[in-house]
Formats: sequence, C-alpha cells, structure tokens
Amino acid sequence: MISSKRAFAGAVVLACIVGAPAFAADTTSGDLVITRAWSRATPGGARVAGGYLTIENRGRAPERLQAASAAHALRTEIHEMTVNDGVMTMRPLDKGLVIAPGQIVTLAPGGGHLMFIGLDVPLHAGDQMPVTLSFEHAGAVKVTLDVQAIGAQAPESAKTTAAAEPAHRVEQAAAVPPPSTTEADESFFTHLHAEKAMANVTVSPGRAGPVEIAIQLEDANELPLSADAVAVTLGNAEHGVAPITANAERVGNDQWRVRMSAPLSGRWSLGLDIRINPSDAVNVVSPILLR
Repeated sequence: MISSKRAFAGAVVLACIVGAPAFAADTTSGDLVITRAWSRATPGGARVAGGYLTIENRGRAPERLQAASAAHALRTEIHEMTVNDGVMTMRPLDKGLVIAPGQIVTLAPGGGHLMFIGLDVPLHAGDQMPVTLSFEHAGAVKVTLDVQAIGAQAPESAKTTAAAEPAHRVEQAAAVPPPSTTEADESFFTHLHAEKAMANVTVSPGRAGPVEIAIQLEDANELPLSADAVAVTLGNAEHGVAPITANAERVGNDQWRVRMSAPLSGRWSLGLDIRINPSDAVNVVSPILLR
C-alpha cells in the first residue's frame, strides 16, 4: 500500500456538523471522523512540511488533539496562527487543540496546521505519509496524508493525483540525508509561516549564549523567496529582557544569517521583519526554546 504528507497555519475554522459527506480516506475512531488529510510536496532539500486535515466531533463531550507524530519527521507540532496589530504570530499549542461537541475543526493553508520538522525524506506529489494523532479520549488514531503538488491549496481526489504523477512510497531511500543526532541536539529549528512568506529558522547552538540564526525564505507556494532585507528581533519578557533587533546578512538568494546573544535559557520570542520589496513587508513572531 502506498503512503502520504504536509502543514497548519493562520486560523482554526470551527463549524457545526451538518451531515458532511464521506470521503474514501475517512478515518473513524469513536465519535471522531477525520477527513481530507493531505500535505504538499517539498521542494529541493526542504526538511519541513505542513499537514492539513478536518476533524469532526460527533460526540457529546469535547475532545482534544494532544500531540501528533510522523515516522519521517524529527518532531511534529500543532500550530496556531493569529494576527495582532498586523503581526502574524505562530505558536505551538502546548495544551493541544480542542474539538467541541458537534463541531468541525479544519487545519488548512492560511489557518492552523500540523508542522513536520526535520524530515529525513523528500515528499513527492502522489506519495502518502502515515501520521499518528494522539487524542485525550480516543487515544492514538492513525491517518494517511495524501501528498499534493507544491503550492496546492486543497487536496485532489486520489484518482486525480495518481493520474498526474506516479506514486512513491515515503519509505524510499532519502535524497536528503537525515540530520545527525548531534546536529539535532545542538540546534533549535522552527518554521515561521505568514500569508506571503515563510521562513525556516535554525538557531545554533540551541542553548543560551551567543547564537547564529540562519534563515531560509520561501514564498506562499513554498518556492525560494528573494527579499530585499531581513531584520531579526529577540526578546524574553518573562525574564525582563527587552527586545533587541539586528539586521541579517544575505548569504544566498533566499538565505540570511545573523549573530545575536540570548544570555538566558528558556522561551524567547523571535520576530522576523521580512522586506520583500520597498512596498511590501511581512512581520511574523514565534517562540523559540533555548536550553
């Protein structure tokens, strides 16, 4: 059997269940019905992907998606996207995602998503990727994500996808070598997502002290993005550290780098001001965790 995969961004959509149609890949566990599970193909050597799906709670009690995992990702996070004063903020939902009785929660581009971090295989259109969702009451539920083309906005039928490209198994040998245990332990990686731009951010080392922050930019279709300038802001309100901003140095068409100091361990706020061109900019903020 073939397997599939990709992301959760800007807003979580809630709606009452009114006899939603069934799909071939529906997964049912107790009062939960999970449909339209999909991801996007990853370009080049990208090591992050998003996962999208719809969860229906047909029961009379609330359910909570507590965690998720994928065999080919170093870790999987549940992300929420919000906009405050024009700044898009992405944060992992440490306490999980609640699905109220009689409601649908949709994880989709531009809204909430699953984020697969540290992929050890590339994803191709037509692939399928197994993912395990861990719920408070339903327990572990296995679903399969259909991988669509780069930049896809919604899943196509399995028949359409299969006709478009030959299917691959995610279990294939990786074109991009997996990160070493040492590399994974020493760096902190996160993915920042906004409407017009995305950023793969690596903080090295992933502990308090002087750090180097490497940034790789992508556009909304997950293709390399060449911006005019990038500024990075680090702050730690919990410990009274005022935000400090530094301009990043371009080291490639879509690659930027800056050296900064984060003298205390714990949760920091990392902000990016991405100047795409003189008339267009993106501001996004996300927490990072330093040892």
